[in-house]
Amino acid sequence: MANDSKTWRCGKYELSFDRPRIMGVLNVTPDSFSDGGEHFDPDAAIEYGLAMLDAGADIIDVGGESTRPGFNETGVTLEEERRRVIPVVERLVKEGFIVSVDTSKPEIMTEVASLGAHILNDIRGFEMPGALEAAAATDCGLVVMHRSATTDYKDVVAEVEAYLQKRQRLLEGLGVSADRICWDPGFGFGKTVEQNFALLGSTERFVASGQPYRMGLSRKSSIGAATGHKAPMDRIAGSIAGALIAVEQGAQVVRVHDCRQTVD
Repeated sequence: MANDSKTWRCGKYELSFDRPRIMGVLNVTPDSFSDGGEHFDPDAAIEYGLAMLDAGADIIDVGGESTRPGFNETGVTLEEERRRVIPVVERLVKEGFIVSVDTSKPEIMTEVASLGAHILNDIRGFEMPGALEAAAATDCGLVVMHRSATTDYKDVVAEVEAYLQKRQRLLEGLGVSADRICWDPGFGFGKTVEQNFALLGSTERFVASGQPYRMGLSRKSSIGAATGHKAPMDRIAGSIAGALIAVEQGAQVVRVHDCRQTVD
């Protein structure tokens, strides 16, 4: 199903959706569920980010706070997240690539935007105090994701859609244009396996909103439940299958760990 959204405005870039876009995951954390801190060192992180770009990623999503199952809701300190993220963002921006930053902290949002980051990706939907205002004050593209502390939904698809619509209205009320806002239903965040796949199966419904739409299911536990693979590294084929289902239904962006395989 075609989406009315043909582009996504992300800072100085007008990202065209003439083809699906790959957002590569770059975790600069010691405890990521998918890579176990393999890229925690800034030099290793920068090298890996450049390798993902070489593999065909369109966007590099840099995150300094683990959101693995059971992660600490209070997150890392501002100082620690800054130490992890800033050097990597600076280098990747200088290389001339589209850089996304996975953060919920308004201070980090403001700082990375000043360094030239192009996208702010917030798993908390810009709910932290000051986050809406900080995001609106930039010219970055904004990924609004749904997450919940409960799996008690009457209608998971309708409730996620209503949440995304509400967050969009709040951002627009602060002057953010709709073409900057990308929706993400939060596959794996406060949903059962069945609820996650209900969201995936309803991609066309979300795409019909006309907003840029992203799916991020790479290596997640629901993929493991469907394929029988417990180790995240064994879920690559299932993750690519899920990404293809999302793209076939109109999703324009997929957030993935395995860039080359997904591009292929």
